[in-house]
Amino acid sequence: MQAIGKRLTYSNVVSTLALFLVLAGGAAFAAKVPKKSVGPAQLKANAVTTAKIKANAVTTRKIKKNAVANGKIKNGAVESAKIADGSVTRTDLAEATLPYSRIVHEARGSSPVAVPTEPSKPAVFPLSGSIYTQEAGSDDTYVGAVDVTISSGCKEERSVIAMLTADAANPVQPKSQDIVAWGIYEDAGSGQVSARVNLGPYIFGGVRFQPGSPTNHTLALTVQGKCKTGTGITATSGAVDVIGTKK
Repeated sequence: MQAIGKRLTYSNVVSTLALFLVLAGGAAFAAKVPKKSVGPAQLKANAVTTAKIKANAVTTRKIKKNAVANGKIKNGAVESAKIADGSVTRTDLAEATLPYSRIVHEARGSSPVAVPTEPSKPAVFPLSGSIYTQEAGSDDTYVGAVDVTISSGCKEERSVIAMLTADAANPVQPKSQDIVAWGIYEDAGSGQVSARVNLGPYIFGGVRFQPGSPTNHTLALTVQGKCKTGTGITATSGAVDVIGTKK
């Protein structure tokens, strides 16, 4: 006892007492923390690491709306089974990469034009978007329609022929290879009628075949009518679609 007493100093006693108070105080503090009392304010920034999150603990309800950005999705993670049927629309697709036919250009017109009858030359129906560029390596075909009104002054038999040309030097006197689509409407009636002339590919020149580089084309739509007697045919609107097909 005398040996122990000789070693006791004021510093040793104070240090031991301080350590005891710290340990006892920490235990007392831990005992005083109520259940479910630790909230966001008590957590240090970045304190909750991946290792501290229980597997499968984060549910859909815990993920903020629009919080998962593109950079957080693993490449190849979204499979076909995860995409809702009918949810992928045309605007979500890179159309130039699709290996099937699609409309690659549209030309439209809505200015009424008087349609001449034989033996006059056909009238050119003005189209907005008459110039377009054909993609290299694609096959382009053409379809369309012309709406006409035939008055009662044009007597039976009566007809309307519409032709679509591409790159014709003179669209009202085209060469056979200039014509890419055509259509005819015939009517044996006598009163006024509104009709549509549907245009389909022309057998002798209806395809512009796979250019080696992008190629510009100029389209022209012409309309000509025929009345057995009289006159009175008007083209009221016209539309052309270019159908592109690429492997």
